[in-house]
Order: sequence, then structure tokens, then C-alpha cells
Amino acid sequence: MNNAHINMNEFTNASRVLKQVNSLSKNEIFEKITIIALGSDKLKDYEKISNDIELYRIRLSTRNLPKNLLFQMIKYIEFFVRSILILNKTKPKVVNAHALSVLPITLFCKFIFKSFVIYDAHELETEQVSGMSLRKKLSKWLERKIIYKTDQVFVVSESIADWYVNEYQIKRPPVILNAPNRRELKRNNHFREQLGIKADQIILLYQGGLLKGRGVHLVMDAFKARNDDKVIAVFMGYGELEEEIKNAANIHKNIFFLPAVPPNVVLEYTSSADLGIHLIQNTCLNHDYCMPNKLFEYSMAGLPILVSNMKDMSDLVSSNNMGAVISDFSANGINQAIDDFLSQDLVIMKANAYNVANKNSWEIQEGKMLAAYQEMLK
Repeated sequence: MNNAHINMNEFTNASRVLKQVNSLSKNEIFEKITIIALGSDKLKDYEKISNDIELYRIRLSTRNLPKNLLFQMIKYIEFFVRSILILNKTKPKVVNAHALSVLPITLFCKFIFKSFVIYDAHELETEQVSGMSLRKKLSKWLERKIIYKTDQVFVVSESIADWYVNEYQIKRPPVILNAPNRRELKRNNHFREQLGIKADQIILLYQGGLLKGRGVHLVMDAFKARNDDKVIAVFMGYGELEEEIKNAANIHKNIFFLPAVPPNVVLEYTSSADLGIHLIQNTCLNHDYCMPNKLFEYSMAGLPILVSNMKDMSDLVSSNNMGAVISDFSANGINQAIDDFLSQDLVIMKANAYNVANKNSWEIQEGKMLAAYQEMLK
């Protein structure tokens, strides 16, 4: 019995999928697991991750075509056909769609291979933007048409699970959080050693995608306005704002940049900070309901966390006394919140954060995931 996981990305930072396939492999649920992703000139087309897990990256011959809707459809058709050709070799019993865009491919597998289909919604994709753009309308129409043909749906937060029940009247999906494996609570010093940060400076860490809408600008502007370097900000990740952060780091002595590190060492770096921050902005329902992996990475490293007032994030932080919630997103408001935060008992918050991380660790999520597989396959 084989399994396949389809992604519409280059699979360079796919920690959620890697945790899932490693758990399935460890528990010997399948004989062989195939991962399919997009290829590029800089990445290997084929990787053998373990004895029973292999990764294929499809380097599209149509990739350099323009990005308008017609040519995007041509690229998608090529990815669709080449994915099916790969899957025809293993004829998987279960196929996992890791985005709405690849769900039609998995449903085609259901038709030709009689596969079970799992739709793993990493985000609330149909609510990623406000308003009703053409793309959003098409996404909502597609999901509504085909979600009933899936055999299982996984989601990443309780509010998203509730949303799917209310929107489509489906059985409540299991919530599989983006949580790391349990880790012994220990400190590291990578940021101070690699970036020249002083021992008495307090490190506030933002890690993850350096993208608009995730509060990166808010944090950067706040630190540009600070008059001292008692607290410094480290941005660790990659994305469209990378050059802007590098430029700010060259000018301001309290802003630092470090490129993204591999998923297997992320927590070693996270535990080199003193505080974590994630000020995602409420630009859409997807943001309001999000429970990002960095939230649990911070807490597994024992970091108190500053978060924006998004529903699920703020509920977790406030109810467990593991950080503080920021509502005033002005530079002065953020800096005041940071200064107020530092006057509190951070020792208790660190302990609370680590306890929450262990109660929600991947070992716990793995159990929920495996139970869903067993129920589906019995």
C-alpha cells in the first residue's frame, strides 16, 4: 500500500509535510511514500529522503511562459499530466493534496487508481484576501464543488475547522497543528556568535516568511524608531522583504538579518533568542484564524511571545499566560508593548510557553493524524 503527497511549491521549507511523511514511515502505514513538488534549475529533480520516501520535483518546460491566466493554465496542465505519470508507477492507495490547487489532481487519482484522498488545508485558502476578487471567487467555487469528494480533510486551527463545518456542512475536520517535535529546553547562542550581538542585549526574534501582511514592516519600523539598542530585532527567513531588511540592518544598530536555516536546525536558532514576535495583520479571515508554526517553534524554545490580536493566536497566548497581545500597531504602540512586556515575570511565561508546546507537540498531532488514517482505511 503506497502513499503520495502533492505540493505546488519547490519543497524547500516544507516542515509540515516532512513531519507527516516521517510519521507515516516510522509507523509503517505505507510501503512507499512519494512526494511531488515543483522543480527549478537550482534544485535536484529527484531525492531519496529515506528508504521508503522519495521526492520528485517537476521542472516545467512551460515555467518561463507569461503569468497571465491562460499561460498559468498551460503550466498547470503540464504539472497535472506529469504528476499522474509519476503516480502511475506506484498507484497510491492514499493521495494527499497539500493545497487547493492540487486537489483536482488527487481526485483524478481517486478516479483512475481508486485512491483515498486527503485534503490537507495548510491555510484557509479561499479567505486569503478580503473582498471578492476573481481569484477568490474561482477558489471558493472550486472548493465548494469538490470538497465533498474527498475522504478526509485536515486543518490547522480550531476556528478553521469550525469554518469548514459551517461553510460546507461537512464532518468536523481533525485539527493537526503545525507544531514541532518535543525538544529538551536548552539555550543556544547562534545569533550572538554569528551576528556580533552583545551578551547584555535582549534578542527579539521574527522567523518565517519575510512577506507583506505578516507584520514585518511593523516590527522593522518600531525598531527604527527606538532610541537605544538594549533590545534588538533579528529577522530570520526569506522573502520579498529580504533586501529591505538587509538595508535597514546596515543603517540601524538594533536590526539584524539572518537567512533562513534548514527545518532540522530551526529550533537550535530559535532558542538563541529571548523573545518571539508575530504581528500578522488582520487583512483577511485566513490571518484571523491562523495558527502558524512559528508560534509553536517559539514556545518549544521557551520564548515568551508577542502576538497581534488575531483570534486563535491571541486566545492561545492570553489563556496560557505565555506572552502578550498587541493591538496598537503604531511604532510607539509596539515599542511601548515591548517595554511593558520586559517589566513582567518572563520566567513564568517561558515555563508556560514550553509547557504549551509540549502539550501540543508533533507527537500529539501525530496521534490525531494516524487515528484519522486508520479510521479512513479500516
